[in-house]
Amino acid sequence: MIRAVRPLAGAVCMLLAAACGVIPTAVPVRPPDRADEPGQLLARLIAGETGLTTVRGLATVLYSGPAGSGSVLQAIVVAPPDRARLETLSPVGTTAMVLTIRGDDLRVHSLLRQEYGEGRATPETLARLTRVPLPPEPLLRLLAGLPPLPLHPGDPRVQVRADGEALRLDSVEGVFWQRLWTQPDHTSIHHGELGETAGPLLRFQFTDRQVVNGTSFPFEIRLEATAGPSLIIRYQTLRINQPVEADLFELPRPTDRQTRILDLGGSPLP
Repeated sequence: MIRAVRPLAGAVCMLLAAACGVIPTAVPVRPPDRADEPGQLLARLIAGETGLTTVRGLATVLYSGPAGSGSVLQAIVVAPPDRARLETLSPVGTTAMVLTIRGDDLRVHSLLRQEYGEGRATPETLARLTRVPLPPEPLLRLLAGLPPLPLHPGDPRVQVRADGEALRLDSVEGVFWQRLWTQPDHTSIHHGELGETAGPLLRFQFTDRQVVNGTSFPFEIRLEATAGPSLIIRYQTLRINQPVEADLFELPRPTDRQTRILDLGGSPLP
């Protein structure tokens, strides 16, 4: 019988992880030559986004908020725009919980509590699980070191202008807007905001950039929801643009009789 999501939501409140391999830590970034021209910045961001197919890494996630603070070791696999496997590891390295997103299909399996939940990946269901009230695509893009909204070549709504020592980039996607600020050398995004008509939803910051497979990637990602806790994702190891198994993003319903099946909400699955 389908039961309420409350027990599982408490267990996965701060889940942000996925199964992954481990590689040596990447070497520090050596920034390219300064690029002051806004068109060059936009072209570079779009090219970097187009070239990113997968991110797979091991990370420490620190969280703090009204409900308390703590940290977990997590593995992260993201295949933009809409697939992810997020896995929480126990102190001894075993899997404690798995969350998968595939399109708008959201599934969570708590091995410790013997609970399995399924539903739709909506801002409401993700807010209950992660306390970050975002649709899956912006959330997964941030985990992949990308701005929350995609940038489209030739979109007249994309504006780039000087803002002190940085360049500021504004863009719109559907009902959402984002503001991005570059590093002082204008080579990459340093921080930004995501919001909708009612106001800002999230502030974020990309730091500790290192080069992995020729790509500058922020090994530390800070997220601060307007209404919710703050998260710091610190990658320890990382692989970029390596093939991942298609079934990695599937999480079939357990067939044993001990696991409770829970409804995560967001409308029934087919």
